[in-house]
Amino acid sequence: MAAGVPLKVVSELLGHSSIVITGDVYGHVAPQVSAGAIDVLSAALA
Repeated sequence: MAAGVPLKVVSELLGHSSIVITGDVYGHVAPQVSAGAIDVLSAALA
C-alpha cells in the first residue's frame, strides 16, 4: 500500500475475505505516505 497499490487489490492478492482485515493488519500509515498525501492535497487545493 505504501507503494500506491490500492487496499482492495492488496486484500484480493492476499486472499482476505474483507478489506477490513487487510486494513486492520497492514493499514498503518508510514510517515512518507502521510507526507505524500499532504503534498497531493495541498496541490489540489492550491
